[in-house]
Amino acid sequence: MEKADRKKERQENINLALQSLSIFLISYYLLYFISGLSVLYIAYDLDIPARLFINKMVFYLPDDGALWTSDAVISILMATPVSSFITGIIVLFIFFVVARKNAVMLSFSLWLFLQAFNMTFGLLSENILSQTGLVRVANVMGLEQIMLILTVGVSFFFLIKSGMLAGKLFFGHLENIELMTSRQKMIKAVYFFIFPWLIGSSIVILLSWQTAEKKDFILSAFMLFLLIPALLTPLPPQRTPLHFSQKITPWIFLFAIVVSLFTLLLLRHGISFSTITTVN
Repeated sequence: MEKADRKKERQENINLALQSLSIFLISYYLLYFISGLSVLYIAYDLDIPARLFINKMVFYLPDDGALWTSDAVISILMATPVSSFITGIIVLFIFFVVARKNAVMLSFSLWLFLQAFNMTFGLLSENILSQTGLVRVANVMGLEQIMLILTVGVSFFFLIKSGMLAGKLFFGHLENIELMTSRQKMIKAVYFFIFPWLIGSSIVILLSWQTAEKKDFILSAFMLFLLIPALLTPLPPQRTPLHFSQKITPWIFLFAIVVSLFTLLLLRHGISFSTITTVN
């Protein structure tokens, strides 16, 4: 009987990991489109030619071009973290106010929230530490070095707190958690958070391998500042338990493959806001 229970638990954990991995990929590319289109729209409105590729945004204008006014620099380069932050807040708000929840909604809300806050505070930290991207905004605004250091510190604080919130939501909705040992709870969290992040990030980088840059690896690593606190979060009060059904896992996994391949094909040659079509 004990062997059968272990086998059942292993199957449940694999199912949990597959569902979470699938939703990791779906939420990543959804957020990438949301933030990317936000940048494209603002750049288009300011007459700055730009194109969104599978892992980067390209501006066809020299950094010293006349159109790069202070307002343009701030508006365009801040569009990604701002749109990501808003997306993360909205998805959490929707999850809290919807009365009838399910495990797919929980996974999607958690991963989109985690991706969004990493694309906000993780991106801020990565850009400041590597002196790229958003540092240009800081220079335009005349921020002192001490303010940049403070921004990194605050960003790490929000990453850790956001991860703790994600952990509370996951454990709070986990089925039969009151019957699990501390080891079983940790294993569940590893299957839900760590394995999908590790495999999903590898897939994302492999799909854009030819143009992958150091920043892609660093930003992906910053997700650990969200995930590790999620693993170590004290157990919250039990909420409505949600069941991770094995029946829908193949369909979610298939949908994740379709989304990933569609994104790769659509952005292989880039899209611009003026056409929103693949350049051939």
